[in-house]
Amino acid sequence: MPYAVGLDQIGTNNPIYDGNGHAIAGDYVEISWDDYQEAINLLVTGKHVCVVDGSFILDYQLPLPN
Repeated sequence: MPYAVGLDQIGTNNPIYDGNGHAIAGDYVEISWDDYQEAINLLVTGKHVCVVDGSFILDYQLPLPN
């Protein structure tokens, strides 16, 4: 099953690794294959996905800077 963690981190392995082979720290949430595909579609169009309080949020809106 695919997993998500933090901001814009999705993958089919647990743990998810960054480009340098280091595990990304955070709370992992198992997501459906449909959510995984939708997340990929959002990420390639410049939108965001995020895990917040154990919930996976598609099309996450980044907070505006103060």
